[in-house]
Amino acid sequence: MIALRIGLAALFLMVAVTVQTSVLSNVAVAGVTCDLVLIVVIALALSRGPEWGAIAGFTGGLLLDVVPPADHTAGRWALALAIAGYVAGLIRRETSTGPVGPVGPLIVAATVVLGATLSLFIYCATGSLLHDPSVDWGEFGVRLGIAAGYDVVGAIVVIPLVMWVMGRLVPPRERRRVLS
Repeated sequence: MIALRIGLAALFLMVAVTVQTSVLSNVAVAGVTCDLVLIVVIALALSRGPEWGAIAGFTGGLLLDVVPPADHTAGRWALALAIAGYVAGLIRRETSTGPVGPVGPLIVAATVVLGATLSLFIYCATGSLLHDPSVDWGEFGVRLGIAAGYDVVGAIVVIPLVMWVMGRLVPPRERRRVLS
C-alpha cells in the first residue's frame, strides 16, 4: 500500500511540474503563475503529515530546479518547498489532534497562503544570498499577493482531489480503526 501511495504522490508531482512549466507559465501576471507544485505538496502534507510534506516538497522542488526553463541555482525550490510542506504537515497534525477537528476549508486556505509566503520568501532569500539579479525585494509584496491569490484559487480544485485519492489508500487494518 505504501508503494502505491509513493507512486501516486510521484505522479501528482510530475503532472504538477509539467502543467506548471508548460501551461501555467503562459498565464503569468507580473511574472507570477499559480504554483501548482506547492499546492500538490500542501495537499500531500495535509493528507499524510509533515514527513510526507517535506519529502514531497523536496522532490517537487528539485524537479522544478532541474526542469527547463530553470534559470536559477539548483536546490532553491527544493529547500523552499520542503520547508513549506513540512509546516503544512505540522498544521495537519495540530488540527487533527486539537480541539478544531479535521482540516476544514479555512485552515486549508490559510495553509496555502502560509505555504506561498514561506516558499516565496525562502526562494527569494536564497537568491539574495547567491546574488541572483532577478530577486527584487521591492516587488516582493505584489508578487506574494498575486501568488497567494493564484494558489488559493488553484487549491480549490487540486487539494480536495489529491486528499480524496490519498485518503482512499488506507490499508484494511487502518480503515477498521478509522471507522470504529
